[in-house]
This record gives sequence, structure tokens and C-alpha cells, in this order.
Amino acid sequence: MSKKQTAGFTVLEVAVAGAFFAVILGAAAVGIAQDNTTARVILAPLSPELRAQDALHRIASELRMAGEYGEDVNHNGELDEGEDTNDNGVLDSNWNLDDLTTNQGSLAFNRRIDMRDETGAITASGVYSRRVRYFLNDEKLIREWWRTDENGNIVVRRVTMAHGVAGLRFSRTGRLVTISLDALIDNRPYGITRRTVATQITLRN
Repeated sequence: MSKKQTAGFTVLEVAVAGAFFAVILGAAAVGIAQDNTTARVILAPLSPELRAQDALHRIASELRMAGEYGEDVNHNGELDEGEDTNDNGVLDSNWNLDDLTTNQGSLAFNRRIDMRDETGAITASGVYSRRVRYFLNDEKLIREWWRTDENGNIVVRRVTMAHGVAGLRFSRTGRLVTISLDALIDNRPYGITRRTVATQITLRN
């Protein structure tokens, strides 16, 4: 009568299988780590650029609003008495960016607003706000504006719209305005590089 063969693995077989499994797990872990590193390398440089692009869109949006009617308070398309507040013969928003200007480092204008009472009802339409200005300071894109407080005092406010900006340029040809930002990209271990983002808008005045 023959002996029954017992099922199971020898110590050697278990050791070989364990080693093989460890090699597979190690290779998978390296692959995942490399994929994550690649993803970080790809995505990290985009963040400052995307922030700069978002700042450009916000500037462009405000400029369009400021230039919607310019000083044309009654919206009749004509230069009426008292509307040309900067005496330049044009229904504009008091831009400091003249035609054929190239690579000016800041932009100032008066923003058109509606005056409202405490209930929110509009009391005066097309009134010009105090000055608004965009400029660069210590690699920060700054929006600066003037307002009048409850005591009648003029207060200057500033807000940082984007960090890591090495260049800011405004150019104008007729009604076409180009806004450019140089975003600083940290491409470690290769160092800091610049990437330019730009947008164009057409002003109505």
C-alpha cells in the first residue's frame, strides 16, 4: 500500500515565492513613486502661471467695466458739458495709458460706479470712483484704489493679486490693450525660470 502524498509547500518553495512577490511589490512601489514625482514636476510649475492668468482675467474684466461708457454719463455717445473730466476731448475713463504706448509698468484709471443709498437703491448712475491703479511691487501684483470713508477722509487701499510676478506691462494701440505678466516658475532642481502670460482687450473708449 503506497503512502498518500501530502499537499503543501516546502520551505524553499515558500522562500522563492516570497522573494518573487517582494520583487513585484518593490517594482510597483518604485513605479508609483516615479509617477507621483512626474505628476508633481508637471503640475508644480503650472500653479504660478495659472495664478498669473487668473489675475490677468480679473484686470481685463475691470478694464472692460471701466471702459463700457467712459465719461459718457448719459450714454448718448456725445461729449457733453461736464463729462470730459480730464479735458482730453475724449469720452474715456481717464486712462493714463496713451495710444501707441508700449510696455508701460502700471495702469491707472477711474472706474465707473453707481452711487447707492443705505437701502441699496441707486441714487446716481455713471459716477466716477477715485483712482484705481495696477502696478508691480517686490514681485507682487498690486491693485491700489482710493476711497472716501464715513468721515470724508480719503483712504488708500491695497490688495495683492498675485505673488512671484517679475514683470508687468501694459501696451496700447488705439482701443486694443495688451496686458503681460512674467510669472516666476520654481523648476527645481533646474532653478527659477520666467513664463510670460498675456491677454488682450478692446476698450470702448
